[in-house]
Amino acid sequence: MLLITRPLAQTNNLELLLEANGIDYALFPAFEIKKFKPIAIKQKYDVIIFISVNAVNYAEEYFKEIFIAPFRVFAVGPVTANQLLKKNVTVDCYPQKNASSNELLKMRECLDLSDNKILIVRGRGGSETLKDNLVDSNQVDYFEVYERASCEATSLHRESILSFFKKSDGVLMATSNEGLINIVRLVKSISADFIETLISKKIIVYSERIKDLAEDLGFKKIEITDNPSDEDLVSQIINKK
Repeated sequence: MLLITRPLAQTNNLELLLEANGIDYALFPAFEIKKFKPIAIKQKYDVIIFISVNAVNYAEEYFKEIFIAPFRVFAVGPVTANQLLKKNVTVDCYPQKNASSNELLKMRECLDLSDNKILIVRGRGGSETLKDNLVDSNQVDYFEVYERASCEATSLHRESILSFFKKSDGVLMATSNEGLINIVRLVKSISADFIETLISKKIIVYSERIKDLAEDLGFKKIEITDNPSDEDLVSQIINKK
């Protein structure tokens, strides 16, 4: 069983893939995504970096403001890049595997950035990794188009976590540090006695940064996806059965 911790509005494709492969699942949303009105853009940018599929989707209505030629578009990984391509946006640079800000920063296109105006399209309060590494030799601004709203425990959360704990092969997913923190908070709010059982489960995370946090929280069985796609996640679960 997979404990799906994404927002309820973003689970449909993953549910279909799990069902097609005979994998049971339970819904345990760690947060919900809400539209956030960004600060208006007042200049053109040389490089626009998208940090997630959500960043692409929620920024689409502002594309005419963001994309003023000439410009280049970077993405943190192939899933985000593919979402941009679906919207007819050419992507100039993205890591093929291990999608993350750190992997993008290792690429030659990023290493060569100097005296550029860079716009990072993201959710409110996201990681500072990209800006911290690029701001010394570039102007770096944020365009924040969504925010994560923490969930409170509901009957769905209680029923899902109880079903999950009954499965000896249960796998937990964590797509962000904030999401993982919320998962632990929600489980603890249902019962503090559940935490030891939670951290004994296998957890699949989407980056080294989340892996570090999972270790700090006491998880021992931690795996990292090469790419944060539904297909790769399901494939990883099947291959590790």
